[in-house]
Amino acid sequence: MLKIANHAHYHKLLARQLVERAQACSLQPELLLSIEDNLLELCSDINAQLTCYRHSFDSAKLQQRARQKNQALLKACNNKKRDILTVLDLTAGWGKDSFVIASHGQQVTMLEHNPLIYACVDYLLQVAQADNPQAVFLHLRLIQQNSLQYLEQSEGIAADCLYLDPMFPAHKTSARPGKDLQLLQLLTDNLDIEQLMQLAMAKAGKRVVVKRPLHAAPLTDRKADIVYREKSIRFDVYLCPVNTV
Repeated sequence: MLKIANHAHYHKLLARQLVERAQACSLQPELLLSIEDNLLELCSDINAQLTCYRHSFDSAKLQQRARQKNQALLKACNNKKRDILTVLDLTAGWGKDSFVIASHGQQVTMLEHNPLIYACVDYLLQVAQADNPQAVFLHLRLIQQNSLQYLEQSEGIAADCLYLDPMFPAHKTSARPGKDLQLLQLLTDNLDIEQLMQLAMAKAGKRVVVKRPLHAAPLTDRKADIVYREKSIRFDVYLCPVNTV
């Protein structure tokens, strides 16, 4: 069941479109969607605790992260030649990683299957572009489609780099993932990740990048060609046969 609170003043048309799209979604969990002019908030009871996540592409935290040039995500999704021009994000979610990549000039196509998440991200992208047009939004494209179907239907190479950020496995401790990830887990299921990985390797022009918890097992039996590490996560890079570092 979805409840909606619409508080938008300057983007009423876009907000009404979001309301209509959200109401058309078939949802099992109880959710409250609050719509503001430049941000959205989703709330739900998860494990008997109210969990809320606020998202905006104009947030200072995301904008600051996007300006950082030396982060592992950017290293993983490019190479020394700087000739990886197109990235296909197979598990876009809230679109934050895609936004960071696109902020550094690469063309990023985001795939999101869940209709509510897709509608929310699409609204925020349109609002951000209207309020503060930046070059980054010319490098971003959002598509609502199942990633497996997209790759199966695509002819030839889908992109230079294919990026996967599958749901992280449950942690051994009682620590919970961030609120953004908790709500994603509530609304979405992992695809057949092994099949998706196989298809990604066949459809990537240069490399496949997989985001993993720092100490988690690899997604595939094949050893990663390159690994970029941060405090709690890593990026496993699998080079395609035609690719050179």
